[in-house]
Amino acid sequence: MRRTIVLLLLLAVAGTAFAAGSGSGGGGGMGSAGATPSIPTSAQDWYKVGYAASDAGKYQEAISDFKNAIALKPDYAEAYNMLGFCTRKLGNVDEAFTYYDKALELKPNFPEAREYYGEGYLQKGNLAKAVQQYIILEKSGNKNARELLEKIEEFVNQKS
Repeated sequence: MRRTIVLLLLLAVAGTAFAAGSGSGGGGGMGSAGATPSIPTSAQDWYKVGYAASDAGKYQEAISDFKNAIALKPDYAEAYNMLGFCTRKLGNVDEAFTYYDKALELKPNFPEAREYYGEGYLQKGNLAKAVQQYIILEKSGNKNARELLEKIEEFVNQKS
């Protein structure tokens, strides 16, 4: 419900800003040519904003952006995956698993979700389940298998 209200408010603000900037003078307050609008309008736009926030370590902000992307496109596996990633980075691993599950439900052969799932299991201290995710990735020949294996090796080395 809160997500819907926020989305409606953002759309109202975007409409007001568009109307205010649509007179003569062109740019609509967007600055230099080629600049992007300040308010995302599509699921992909929200995803890009969320990914940038995540990349900057602004996980809470990114979570909100990915939820906005999903509100516009409920079958957006990549947004669910990144929602899981950010949630896990904030320490909510069990909640992150629900987002990885949804990403894998929508896109069963989703290597990034498998890798992050494995990292989540390591974060929970469950080496066996992390190795299961590694085996799935390795059998598929995906490069993410190597990344997860490196995380597994780090985990094992920290324990010894």
